[in-house]
Amino acid sequence: MPQQTVARIAVVGTVLVGVLVLCGLAIQHLGEPIESPGARAIECTDADHRLAEQLARDRVLTSPPSGTTLDRIDQAPCGDGSDDWGRVSADLSLPPNTSMDPVIDHYRTLLAAGDWRIVPGPEPADQLCADRATSGQDVRLLLVFGRFPPGPQTYGKIEIEISFVPGGEDLRCYS
Repeated sequence: MPQQTVARIAVVGTVLVGVLVLCGLAIQHLGEPIESPGARAIECTDADHRLAEQLARDRVLTSPPSGTTLDRIDQAPCGDGSDDWGRVSADLSLPPNTSMDPVIDHYRTLLAAGDWRIVPGPEPADQLCADRATSGQDVRLLLVFGRFPPGPQTYGKIEIEISFVPGGEDLRCYS
């Protein structure tokens, strides 16, 4: 009889240890980020950081047209969790009733001087799309504006976004 009791305690103890180990693994798994199906892990390299820093200093981002205000420049060299693209962007404010024509001319001049290939934007809000190779990496620039308040020639915000895909995938403007 005492041997049966020892055997039962050993079995119960083994099951209890197994349950505790499984609970620990489940808790550890819950603490890990959930990735969408098919998502690939992008690791930022030193080259990605250097490219983002180089792009953030590009004149097209740092030389706004006269009469506008450069609000900020942001860098995300390896995406922001929602995509795999690296991104450097600038936000500008324009005074009310500013015509976009001189603003677009300003950026066309900067882009041409910086050896960018310029094509019409792919979306109606995209005024310009430009691409070039920078440090051996294909990069694409989009100039997007919004109207605030609605009406002709009343623009308020411009975003300039330069994107690249870590690993060197093609990211060109298509005309």
